[in-house]
Formats: sequence, C-alpha cells, structure tokens
Amino acid sequence: MKRFFAVFMILVMLVSICGCSQTSVNKNAAVILTFVYGEDNISVTLEDDEAEKVIDILNGNNYDPISFGVPSCGFDKNISLKIGGQTFAIACDTCNCIQDLGNLRYFDIPTEDMEYIHSLFEKYGGYFPCV
Repeated sequence: MKRFFAVFMILVMLVSICGCSQTSVNKNAAVILTFVYGEDNISVTLEDDEAEKVIDILNGNNYDPISFGVPSCGFDKNISLKIGGQTFAIACDTCNCIQDLGNLRYFDIPTEDMEYIHSLFEKYGGYFPCV
C-alpha cells in the first residue's frame, strides 16, 4: 500500500508540473493594454481586431521549463496586456519574452509577433525599451 501511495504521489507531482505547459487565454475577453512608466499612465482597451490578434499571439505558447530560471529582460505588471483575469507582462527591453503573471512562468514569441505588440504600445503612447 505504501508503494502504491508513493507512486501515486509522484504521478500527481509530474502531472502538476507538466500539466500547465501552454498558455491558454479566453478568446472572447477584452484586452487591456497598460503602460505605466515615468510620467506615462496609459490604460486602453484594444479594438476588436487588435485584441483578436493579441489573443492569437498569446494563446497556445509553450512555457519555458522552470529549470530555465528567470530571464533578465525586466518585467513589470505596469507594462502588460490583460486578457480577462490574466495579465501578461511584456519584457521591458527588446527581447521576445513574456511573463504570465498568474503563474510566474515565461514564454517566448516570434520576433514579428513581438514587433506587433510593441507597435500597439507605440500606437497608444508606450515605447520600448523602458528600463
């Protein structure tokens, strides 16, 4: 019985570590862009076409393994995209890394997708790098 319990606990731990290995966002939620840095205090709900593209970019990405550690890009909840109840901090430098603040995990997106996200911030008054 002890052996069964030990194997069961190991399986539970493996599933909990590997079970949330991809981002998952609500495809129908509003997307709020936030840029609070220096004298700037921007909070904007994105237009539907912008929100749809951001959701497509952020949904279904593989999280970096925990063993990768914390990227040195610099993240802040005040430079972020909020989708429903989830907040994604955008790297304050120019790397392609994003932090899911709900579970403190990181993932990378392609350069062209980050360029699009940066262009949205710039459209509404934000800028990069902001460190």
